[in-house]
Amino acid sequence: MSETKHPIQIVSRRTGLSTDVIRAWERRYKAVKPTRSSNGRRLYSDNDVKKLMLLQRIISGGRRIGDIAKLNIQNLEDLIESDESATIVKTSLTNRPSTGSVMEHFDGSIEAIRELDATKLIQLFEIAYKELGPVFLLEDLFAPLIQHVRDECKLGSFRQSQEKFVVELMKSFLLINSSKVKKPLNNKILIISPISHNDNLSMLRLCLVCEDSEWMPIYVGTSTSADEVLFSYEQGRCDLLMVVVDPNGNQQFLPNELRKIRSLIKDDEIIIFGDTASSYQDVIRETGFTSVNNIGELRLALDRIKVLTEFKPVILHAQPEQT
Repeated sequence: MSETKHPIQIVSRRTGLSTDVIRAWERRYKAVKPTRSSNGRRLYSDNDVKKLMLLQRIISGGRRIGDIAKLNIQNLEDLIESDESATIVKTSLTNRPSTGSVMEHFDGSIEAIRELDATKLIQLFEIAYKELGPVFLLEDLFAPLIQHVRDECKLGSFRQSQEKFVVELMKSFLLINSSKVKKPLNNKILIISPISHNDNLSMLRLCLVCEDSEWMPIYVGTSTSADEVLFSYEQGRCDLLMVVVDPNGNQQFLPNELRKIRSLIKDDEIIIFGDTASSYQDVIRETGFTSVNNIGELRLALDRIKVLTEFKPVILHAQPEQT
């Protein structure tokens, strides 16, 4: 069975590197050695793609391409582990909240997670929820808390079971509190991930941000086909669609899914959300999606579209004349 080969445009999308950078790393540093098709086009192996992804990851940490380009994949993986372990030790404390009351909740939560004490952890979450509200609970406590736990797992002072324990408890807590009776929201937003999404907590966070911006979120899960997106959008009488890109997921087929979605939802504005959304600029321009990279930009976009929705003209059909 022959090995799968990839053209440079596909490699660019999968690695986040521009085609110019890929060619430069090949010519100047011999980082990869692609083969050529019968018409002279570069073709890259799966190992080439993996090596380029590793190089990009190390470069973003501050190393120079010339120093690492000729290392093999195993050496690059070892270097990443060494670099990131050293970084974790330096940054673990900076992930802690800085304000006094949140700091108390943070420290108490760490002890409860260490002891797998669900009752104590829920009590701390409830107190923080009353003080902060759902969105700031996520931003000021949950986000640094889960990052700290994950960092400690890498260092070996926490176990994966403790990480799963706190993540599942956070999700349950947020779901219970988000279902409580609130004021009715007239604008509806459908939130989907067409391929996959490995972090359900971040999807729940987006739902809460939308609620805070006075949009009713409808979340139908991940790996949603274009036909199911259309059905959910029409059945829920939604005013807006948000497609979420998982930076850790396999997004090889995402461009085609975006095109399918646009072919079915032709006229309404569609948001594509994620810090890697900029990797799909070609298809975003083609489909007319609105690219949003972070929560701040999302809030601005939701406010803008809400105003447009409220002033959307109502078409009145003339009644037939009585004869």
